[in-house]
Amino acid sequence: MGHTNTADQDFIAAAMPAFISEADEQIEAIENLLLELEQQPDDRELLDSLFRCAHTVKGSAGIFGLTRVVEFTHHVETLLDKMRDGQLALSPDINTLLLQCNDQIRFLVDTAADEAGDTQEQRDIRADLVIQLRALADANTDANSSAPATAMQEAATVTTGTRPRVWKIAARFGVDTFRNGMDPLSIARYLGGLGRVVSMHCVSDAVPALAKLDPENCFLSFTMELETSCGREEIEGAFSFVLDDCELDVIEPETENQKMARAIDAMPETPRLGDMLVQVGAVSLQKLEQVLSTQQQSGNIPAVVKPKIGDLLETQAGVAPEVVAAALGKQQKIRDNIPSEDRYIRVQADRLDAVINLLGELVIAGAGATLLARDSRNVALIEANLHINSLIEEIRNGTLGLRMVPVGETFNRFRRVVRDTASSLGKEVNFEIMGGEAELDKSMVEKIADPLMHLVRNSLDHGLEPPQERLAAGKGRVGHLTLSAKHETGAILIRIEDDGRGINRERVLQRAWNRGLVEQGVVPSDNDINMLIFEPGFSTAEQVTNLSGRGVGMDVVRRNIEALRGTIRLNSMPGVGLQVDIRLPLTLAIIDGFMVGVGKSKFVLPLESVVEVIEAAPPNTKVDVSGRYCLELRGAVLSVVRLRTIYALESDMPERVSVVVVNSPRGMYGIEVEVLLGQQQTVIKPLGRLFKTLRGISGSSILGSGEVALILDVSSLGDLTTGMETAMTAR
Repeated sequence: MGHTNTADQDFIAAAMPAFISEADEQIEAIENLLLELEQQPDDRELLDSLFRCAHTVKGSAGIFGLTRVVEFTHHVETLLDKMRDGQLALSPDINTLLLQCNDQIRFLVDTAADEAGDTQEQRDIRADLVIQLRALADANTDANSSAPATAMQEAATVTTGTRPRVWKIAARFGVDTFRNGMDPLSIARYLGGLGRVVSMHCVSDAVPALAKLDPENCFLSFTMELETSCGREEIEGAFSFVLDDCELDVIEPETENQKMARAIDAMPETPRLGDMLVQVGAVSLQKLEQVLSTQQQSGNIPAVVKPKIGDLLETQAGVAPEVVAAALGKQQKIRDNIPSEDRYIRVQADRLDAVINLLGELVIAGAGATLLARDSRNVALIEANLHINSLIEEIRNGTLGLRMVPVGETFNRFRRVVRDTASSLGKEVNFEIMGGEAELDKSMVEKIADPLMHLVRNSLDHGLEPPQERLAAGKGRVGHLTLSAKHETGAILIRIEDDGRGINRERVLQRAWNRGLVEQGVVPSDNDINMLIFEPGFSTAEQVTNLSGRGVGMDVVRRNIEALRGTIRLNSMPGVGLQVDIRLPLTLAIIDGFMVGVGKSKFVLPLESVVEVIEAAPPNTKVDVSGRYCLELRGAVLSVVRLRTIYALESDMPERVSVVVVNSPRGMYGIEVEVLLGQQQTVIKPLGRLFKTLRGISGSSILGSGEVALILDVSSLGDLTTGMETAMTAR
């Protein structure tokens, strides 16, 4: 980091987290754009977006004096500029180089606050990348490859291919600017590096008398005329970290056409295109009438080929296209009632977590108030509590919705993983993402990323075959790997599917026999054999590679997914492919539950899994030949789980019981209960370490009465309908 005074250091320390967050978003966008360009190398819009992202990272780093980031990104930007000018075409090798450069930019940003993390190995890698970048960029000229002497000089070397113009900049900083770690002088210096300062005037009308002056308050304002070839985005980028504490006005030198377009945008609602153009002087009323007459004369022409008034105004009346576009844009805004700009606010995740925790306590308190209201038998109080609970539910849904993010953001990270892994393995893979718009709680998205990464790599390494092997098996040389997501009865289903070898059950079973996981000679079901790959230390790899074969990972995958109250299932078709299904709840915080009771114990079922409730007398529940409890439901046999038996609950068998029919990934089954306590919002509390291995239970909840209810895991509880109850009872 360059030489800075104490004020600059305070500014950098306070604003660095915001810079890193913004830069990480741009770096992620660079990677996605490079992968998209690999599929669409002639897409100019993608290339321009790529250049803007790189320039934004460099410009922001320049404000902080992060010379390492600026200097290295400069070489990347120079190469991208050559590509934009058509002097260089994108190739797979160049794309690989740019991806490696982006990894280095990410590393430099991550170590921006601590240069000690920049090892000699990383510096050597960076030097080699710079040599490759220069070799490509120096095809025609050496000027673009020379590194700048300082960060401020570097920021000024960017040219956009436009003639320098004089911009007017007015900035009034808020009173808390200094307290928030911002330094207006650093911003002014940075602006000076973008071009030539024609004039600058410091406004001091807000400065109080010396006796009333608080040195920690900021009263600074300035106006500046800046001659630069940079655009509005680069100029406003200098203020990106003080926008909350600054009133900024950047006035672009306007042409006559731009003035007319601005006047149109500032108009009140005027739906007719011609009226807007006449009011700003873009066309005379007489000329407009001639154009309208021409359009009316083409009334019998089909609408598909009938000339539009906007085109006629350009060709016959000489109205500039940008003015017509402004008028059409104004019409569209009026028609769709679209606000002029979207507004967003960035909130720290821990603050949102605190709100959700408080909301959970509010749900519990609301349930307690409802119980007291019912005991009082005061009708007005009961109705008031019902109204309060409905409002709490709306707040709950809205607050949880704030944490929901599309899983596609996580899925897109795997494009690079698939590309690099397939290349290192010598395999050709077509990677497809589906259902990326499906939303999941942000905390879930963060925790599922690593398990998904391991499963994707496992498909690439173990599942998909090399091209020659695929051709010999009658398949296409390019393998297919699909990552998809969709909502499914209150949960999300994430599926990783490939058309590779599938699981070699014979090899898995042999390895299980050798390791003593399965008794010699015993052959479990196909599904049980498939699930053996999730046992700790299990591996069928012939040799250890940097990707797999060490026998670690798959057991961690299952453990991490189950810790999220999720399930994982395998569907293998040997020689055809493998399908891995992961089901996760949409949120970890609060659910709508259906409460039941057995003896003195209370249980909560996720409401979306409940199909119906039926009454049954104990004699009607039979035990079939496999040891399962079951009863007849509309001509079909329904397996029944008895909570009393599974968890050894102290309860006398009543004369009549209820069976709650639930839907699980393996189909419908019943849960025998004694008391139905109705629907209520349930705050999920994690189980203690002692109860982590308790099957059929996913969490607990505190009721309004202070009692603890256990939350049933419908998926794993359904596995207990296979006769395990009888065995547990015998033990």
